[in-house]
Amino acid sequence: MSALDAATTQLLLVEDNRSQALMMQKMLQEGGVEYEVVHVATLAAAKDHLATSRVSCILLDLTLPDADRLEGLTEIRNVAPEAPVVVVTADDDAGRGIKAVQSGAQDYLMKGQMDSAQLSRAIRFAIERGHSEQQLAHRALHDALTGLPNRVLFLDRLTYALAQTDRQESSVGVFFLDLDGFKGVNDRLGHLAGDELLRSIAGRLLAWVRPGDTVSRFGGDEFTVLVREVSGAEEALAIAQRLTEAVRTPVAVAGEEVSLTPSIGIGLGRSTDRPEDLLDLADRAMYVAKRHPESTYELAARP
Repeated sequence: MSALDAATTQLLLVEDNRSQALMMQKMLQEGGVEYEVVHVATLAAAKDHLATSRVSCILLDLTLPDADRLEGLTEIRNVAPEAPVVVVTADDDAGRGIKAVQSGAQDYLMKGQMDSAQLSRAIRFAIERGHSEQQLAHRALHDALTGLPNRVLFLDRLTYALAQTDRQESSVGVFFLDLDGFKGVNDRLGHLAGDELLRSIAGRLLAWVRPGDTVSRFGGDEFTVLVREVSGAEEALAIAQRLTEAVRTPVAVAGEEVSLTPSIGIGLGRSTDRPEDLLDLADRAMYVAKRHPESTYELAARP
């Protein structure tokens, strides 16, 4: 069983014709597809189910009473973009099936022309392809060593967080961390030990942030932390102090206790700020902090 299968063993069948639905459920059973089949007759019911439940695959009829042509597929993809979809079409609707695949479905089948083996195989292949696509998407947006979001995903989340400040009084905080002394540890103990140290630091930062905040690795020994709601300078400095303490706590690496000190640049922004500019502001503040060893962090002055 794949990782995707392990997450849920539920298949959502969206079909308004009850006899067709019963026939497809029988085909799935004969084909050895071991899923709990949840049958709904409308797009609205499908969306309600997907809003509260994860499914391994969706078997979607393209002729529903409350969805016109490919509208159902589009709305299903909006509600559950991670779920693979296999569409079923009427006997003379091959063109619509092809368009559905072009619009994001994994496969299509023709009513009246499919058997239990074809249906079951389509479901299995859709799940496997969906899982592969999720893995590729995750790799494109996450750091391979630590599993943290990378720069692309961090900027995307920062863009969204800044847009939300129109509805709140607080600011968005960006904390840019560089690990002082990391290169020396890496050179002395080796790259494997350095990688282990970076993973440990990543875990500590993740354990510190609140739900909705983001920790990212930009590469090398640079990390960023996005805090969605910061009341002002005083809270920002308190957060930087806690981040410093989290990083400074000794880590056991290659049989040694290793302790690093971060240099942290802080940028506070609102919806009028460009994400790249706020990140650059925090980056430049981090270099100021490096030049002032009496403090590990520096709050950037607004230009």
